[in-house]
Amino acid sequence: MKYSNPKIPEGINTSPENPLKEFALLACGAFILIVLLVTLLSYLLDWGSQYIPFSYEQQIAQPFVSEFADEHGEVDAYLQGLADEIVPLMALEGDVVIKLHYVNKDIVNAMATLGGNIFIYRGLLEKLPSENALVMLLAHEISHVKLRHPVKTLSKGVIISLLLAVISGQSSSDMTGFLNGTSQLAFLNFSRSQEQDADNEAVLLSQNYYHHTQGANELFGVLLAESEQAHIETMALLRSHPEVIERMNTVTTLSQANNWPQQGEVVMFPNEIIEKIAQDKSKEEQEEVKSN
Repeated sequence: MKYSNPKIPEGINTSPENPLKEFALLACGAFILIVLLVTLLSYLLDWGSQYIPFSYEQQIAQPFVSEFADEHGEVDAYLQGLADEIVPLMALEGDVVIKLHYVNKDIVNAMATLGGNIFIYRGLLEKLPSENALVMLLAHEISHVKLRHPVKTLSKGVIISLLLAVISGQSSSDMTGFLNGTSQLAFLNFSRSQEQDADNEAVLLSQNYYHHTQGANELFGVLLAESEQAHIETMALLRSHPEVIERMNTVTTLSQANNWPQQGEVVMFPNEIIEKIAQDKSKEEQEEVKSN
């Protein structure tokens, strides 16, 4: 019997679908799966963050604090004293400790990070018109700590980055710098809802501390002026925050709904603090001139 190879029908091993269409379907499916996974992990992290010991936060924050903390005597003591006065009114957990750090840089910024560490830059501090506005600012940043926003946001950022690293094939050695020093900043952009929650807590504190909410509008007035000027140094403070006008409107709504006065006694900064901030600014400018 003579054997002959049968002719294979054309297209038997090919799909009638366009290969680009198949690739697009696979890519969309993978993207949807990743989004669902990240969403699920985000919810789990939000829920589980309340069980992360505050002492663990402090350990993680230490490299960042060591790199950026810079003692400036009177100003640090003044900021810490104000924080110590308002903290008892904010119902923080018993093991939470708030530590203020004054940064002598001409940057309009303030931030809360892990371990209850809060950084206030001279560029923002010298623009505030009163102590009322400063208390509103401190209360806002302390509220982030109270609501565990830094650890929630950092955890999400690390998980998402690890997922992307796995997908892109990065080695684990490339990911070891996540929690070291300035790398923490990349993960500490709070969401708009987190910012609004911190605003609400801070407005309530302002009312309880001063019996009016004027400091809130003073603070937002400064931020509004900065956002309109669109200086590059203000972007870190304003990133992910609700629109400033929206924040001011929320203060008005809360005040009217609760019959809180929106104006009241204004407390000015102590003269020695104003003088020290001016000296720090002059010192930084002189150092910049020497470096150039």
